[in-house]
Amino acid sequence: MKKIITVLLSAVLVLTLAACTDRKTYPTEVTVYFFTANSGAVRVPALEDVEPGSTIPKPEDPTRNGFDFVGWFKDISLTAPWVFETDTVGEKSLILYAKWQSRPYLITYVLGGGEFRETDVVPEEYTTGQIVIFPIPRKTGYSFRGWYKYEWIDESSTKPGDNGFQSVPESSAEDLTLFAHWEARITNITFNVNYPLATGAPARPNSVALTYDKEIKLPVLENTASYTFKGWNTKADGTGDYLVNGELYSIVRNSLTIYAIWE
Repeated sequence: MKKIITVLLSAVLVLTLAACTDRKTYPTEVTVYFFTANSGAVRVPALEDVEPGSTIPKPEDPTRNGFDFVGWFKDISLTAPWVFETDTVGEKSLILYAKWQSRPYLITYVLGGGEFRETDVVPEEYTTGQIVIFPIPRKTGYSFRGWYKYEWIDESSTKPGDNGFQSVPESSAEDLTLFAHWEARITNITFNVNYPLATGAPARPNSVALTYDKEIKLPVLENTASYTFKGWNTKADGTGDYLVNGELYSIVRNSLTIYAIWE
């Protein structure tokens, strides 16, 4: 009989231990993780060995280039803030999510003699990560090369191979001062000797190029026995504009034929 009782007690003990093994257990301490951002933000160390049911100390606010820190939230959608004074951890590890507010930055344009059209959209500020396209200004006699972060004085100011910016640079987080860079337009000049007589005309000079706003340098024809060379004009009858050596060229054309005027 005693042997039977001993066997029964052993069986009960085995079943009890098995039940204890199957029962779900929880850790006595948990970990709190802090998620700041996928990139560009300072990491915040996790809090380990936190006792369930306790509050946690507020970590030092993280920083992120171009953003202001708003606070820590319980959900990835950032709808439920974590209140460090009253909220307590549960029996499982958890993640708190940082919320950020984009910081606005100013855009200043230095036009270098150019101007915007009345219809141009001219953004005056941006936030980090925002796509902002810069407007294209215009300037008589010049082609716009792009926006640069350094000053423009003349064509030599633009560094070779530097294409400038058409929009806010990626990950930019600063006030921007943009300088318009320009390239003076060039006119291909063709000469017409326009001599009044059928014979005796001087040879026609080869074509030259004149740069807008630069000194005019044109060949001077020799006087003939019958006529005196008066200069080069944009019209054959002399009623147009004279192009005078030493003055600044101010005609905006890709090509232009000018005529010798004789007296």
